[in-house]
Amino acid sequence: MEKKEQVFLYMKEEIERLAGFEEEKILAEAKQLEEEVYNQIKAEAKKDAEVLLAKELVEISSNASVEASLSQEEKTKKLVEKREEYVANIFGEAKEKLVEFVDSKDYKAYLIKHIEKIGKLYQMENSILKLRKEDLKYKDKLIKAYGMPIEVEVSDKILIGGFIIENKATNVVVDESLDFALENQKDRFYKTSGLMIK
Repeated sequence: MEKKEQVFLYMKEEIERLAGFEEEKILAEAKQLEEEVYNQIKAEAKKDAEVLLAKELVEISSNASVEASLSQEEKTKKLVEKREEYVANIFGEAKEKLVEFVDSKDYKAYLIKHIEKIGKLYQMENSILKLRKEDLKYKDKLIKAYGMPIEVEVSDKILIGGFIIENKATNVVVDESLDFALENQKDRFYKTSGLMIK
């Protein structure tokens, strides 16, 4: 009888050890995927910006003599419109990549891991977790990952994915939506891309 218990305990310990190993492996893969997606979007946006900038510079140069008679204001207006068109194309593609990620099997793990991290940094009582309607199916796992009770509601501000945590008492807002992240990247892009119009 004692041997059976020892065998059972050994099997239980082995199963727990293997489960722990698998959990670490899955978390590492999710982190690596998150970094790869971010780096891929960043690299593609930079590459597209460089290609489009080179093309724009060639077009500007070849059209310089034709546009010489136009007023400076008209030239600037056209350049601004062209720049906006390029930026819209670049960020349209970036948005498509994010939508593909949100539709992938890795998105749920990303959400859970991300809210767990935010829960450690900004754990606040009396808060609201805002999600897009499609992500409500993850709410129980997200509440658990946050580490304390949190109200959940649908936000019309989140179109791509991610989440927002808003504290009712302090009005602190932690915006971890992919929409907000993409918009922030757009601001950074304008400042660093070399597409400034003077």
